[in-house]
Amino acid sequence: MRLIIRADASASVGTGHVMRSSTIAAEFLKLGHAVCYAGSIDPMSLILERFQELSIPYPVLDPVGFESNHENDILLIDSYSVTPSDPFIARERWFKLCSISDSATPKYNVDLSIKPSLSQRFELDNGFRTLSGPNYVLLRNSIVKTQPRDPNDSTPLRILIAGGGSDPSGFCNEVTKALRELPDDFTADIFSDNIDLAHQSDPRIRIHKVSLLLDEFAKTADLALTLASSLSIEFIAREIPVGIACAFENQRRGFNEMVSSEFAAPIGSRNNSGEWVIDLGMLKKLIGSSFLRNNLRLKISGLIDMNGPKRVAQEILK
Repeated sequence: MRLIIRADASASVGTGHVMRSSTIAAEFLKLGHAVCYAGSIDPMSLILERFQELSIPYPVLDPVGFESNHENDILLIDSYSVTPSDPFIARERWFKLCSISDSATPKYNVDLSIKPSLSQRFELDNGFRTLSGPNYVLLRNSIVKTQPRDPNDSTPLRILIAGGGSDPSGFCNEVTKALRELPDDFTADIFSDNIDLAHQSDPRIRIHKVSLLLDEFAKTADLALTLASSLSIEFIAREIPVGIACAFENQRRGFNEMVSSEFAAPIGSRNNSGEWVIDLGMLKKLIGSSFLRNNLRLKISGLIDMNGPKRVAQEILK
């Protein structure tokens, strides 16, 4: 079989579509199947690093003029911009059609839909099956669970902050601004290509370019601050206490689910004017209260077993 992944990535779109679909690509490659991407994918450092890690060719295929084999090719769509009537995704062109979808994804006519969510949903839309919940969370194989902080550890609290591949909402900048108002002793490692470097005048702040180096910092993080996206689910899978914010409407459902389930603490959102409202009080609690952080960790302990991509690949190949 050959897996063709139709996805896009750019500074405005972000890297989420490619990064989460790449977890399924990795499983197909392990099984000896061919994998390639098609779409408009800009050469962003995080994307190139991930493609190199998996030996996926770049530049990617141009959907226009691509010849598929309907007896051998499986199409996986992860996009907000591809319309259901796009000739590239016509059913007769493919052996099987699958999609990774959330609230902003068009209603594609597929055989299988994967919904990145910590809530298990049983849905049949137009007759296709849906996979969701902790057992089908799409995680890179470099993600590992963290150990709780040693109670005798007197070093400053280690905070990890990330807003996604391109951080188009400016989340990292806003939450860092809020953190600098707090007198607490901490170190904050921020992964963003879209942040004011002047924040580094605060000795507690360290800024890094977006890269897979984030995985190494995550291994020792005591607290993660991020958006209600695939990245927040990665931190929860690592069993790091998480503060989440909502930047876009397509994140609203996941934000509400994680907060209501007490898997993460709410730290802010963007209003209708696009301005950030950061909950400084909650940030103070997350940094100052080991009790709150421990409770968050207990809620997510054992929730995700890291085998989601393998299960999804098996379901696609059934």
